[in-house]
Amino acid sequence: MIDVRRLQLLQALDQHHTVAGTAEALNVTPSAVSQQLTALSKETGVTLVERQGRRFHLTGPGRVLLEHANVIFAEMERAQADLTESAEGTVGYARIGAFSTAISDLVAPAVAALQKTDPGWHFSVVQAEPEVSTEMLRSGAIDVAITMSSAHLPPHGTAEFRVDAIMVEPFDAVLPYQHPLAASTDLELATDLADTDWIMSAPRTAWYDCVTAACHRAGFQPRVSHTVDDFSAVFALVQAGLGIALMPRLAWTGLSAPHLVVRAVRNTAQRHIVALSRAGATPEPLLTAVREAAAKVPVPSIGPLIPSNQETS
Repeated sequence: MIDVRRLQLLQALDQHHTVAGTAEALNVTPSAVSQQLTALSKETGVTLVERQGRRFHLTGPGRVLLEHANVIFAEMERAQADLTESAEGTVGYARIGAFSTAISDLVAPAVAALQKTDPGWHFSVVQAEPEVSTEMLRSGAIDVAITMSSAHLPPHGTAEFRVDAIMVEPFDAVLPYQHPLAASTDLELATDLADTDWIMSAPRTAWYDCVTAACHRAGFQPRVSHTVDDFSAVFALVQAGLGIALMPRLAWTGLSAPHLVVRAVRNTAQRHIVALSRAGATPEPLLTAVREAAAKVPVPSIGPLIPSNQETS
């Protein structure tokens, strides 16, 4: 293994050509220069310098090693600069784990924005559902988890992690376009939705638990007629007029499906979206960018989810 400090000596010798000049430049004794040159030759197994009177010149192999030394010193300078910028928060690398709808509505636009505003940062995104994101964070597989309030979050106050709030995500009613409530812009959970067929995920899933808890607080048990876990299947069933669904807002944004409307609901279910990271770390600048993306998540509009020229297609 070549000692990098001896490469600095070789570089100085090429500039000054004498042991005395090299010693003065490096603030060492001439005997130390001679000893280090001898040690470097033994490390490399080749003759690196040749003497002509009091002057020293690099041999061919010495020139080859010096070229590599210059590259090494340049990389070390860049590494030091990057470390300084990293400490200042201007460069970095982070692996982000997030559930699927958070990736599409929060993480993707946040990372795209950071590529322009913070080009020194590099991100890798992986899908990580709430039930596995905490363990992935603990093992080092990810650096930040964009996750939701659920039983899978670590207990409040756990010294191992930090939790930063991103948004409170309400659940909105997805209705067939011809549903009697489709024209209403002021729906109330119990009054308007209790006596209807519901489409929901299976019991003991996060979506089911969140929605049924809100319904119980409102004083009723939803009449679940169809049980599916895939959001696209939910939309297909609603579109067919087979029931309504109370969907997390991130699940329907960007939806383009005929004959569906989305309405806000009073007293609705909601869940908290958070950034989970290891204690001592900081999720910036990602946290700010994700919060900015969350602020742009659309709210239900009065019109349908399709252009007016497709309403009757």
